[in-house]
Amino acid sequence: MSKKTDHELRAKRLAARSEIASKTLYSVIAETGKEELLRPSSSLLYSALTAGLAMGASVLLMGAIEKAVGDASWSSLAIAVGYPAGFLLIAMARMQLFTENTLTAVLPVTKNRRWRSVRLLGRLWAIVLFGNLVGAVAIGAVLSHVTEPDLFEAMVSASSHITHRDALGNFISALPAGFLIGLMAWSLPGLPYEKLGAVFIVTYLVGAGGFPHIVAGTVETTVLIVAGVWGAGEGLAFILPVLVGNTLGGAALFAGLAYGQVHEEID
Repeated sequence: MSKKTDHELRAKRLAARSEIASKTLYSVIAETGKEELLRPSSSLLYSALTAGLAMGASVLLMGAIEKAVGDASWSSLAIAVGYPAGFLLIAMARMQLFTENTLTAVLPVTKNRRWRSVRLLGRLWAIVLFGNLVGAVAIGAVLSHVTEPDLFEAMVSASSHITHRDALGNFISALPAGFLIGLMAWSLPGLPYEKLGAVFIVTYLVGAGGFPHIVAGTVETTVLIVAGVWGAGEGLAFILPVLVGNTLGGAALFAGLAYGQVHEEID
């Protein structure tokens, strides 16, 4: 049996080991990504839409913490504890999140460099991004109507951190967010019992570092627009550079590095 076939079989079995070699991790994620690329469009869309809605939990909890701690010197670190909430819900329900797919779906394309694979990747990215953003906008608008005025005001305050950078600053700061989410997706198959802990740690770092995430940031943008802090043009000027930065950070930087460390062992 060839080394390549052996690693593919080990990936499919997901052998119960606490430590997995990098080449096996690559095969595990590439196999998962291959399955995602072949899923029906409707399944991807509904999953992505639900994930966008779930991301509202992050902004809601951040607002609740903001309301509780006020202007304390350590408030930013406390508020960031709420940031992982939506990501944890998405991880538990195995929903489609765009930034995770920038790694998971890219790896099988690096393994099978054919036009059909690239086309399937583009389809998946477009559907998942569309569903995520529609869900994020919807939940951001809904939260403004279903929460108490003082809680919504706290959500606006907690979301205002995204107003402090220009387009270039948002692009640059979005790169590490994409990279960290890629790192999270890479590490999860090797963590059979600590997955949610890993999701919390990585997304807390994203929140505490002020690194914008396209889906969570879209919920925050919607909250700011509904509150009258931003107009639609300002929201779009935030979303576009963050989208590019997250995608490059996850796909070009992390996926490229992940492939680079194993390509001589699997090709």
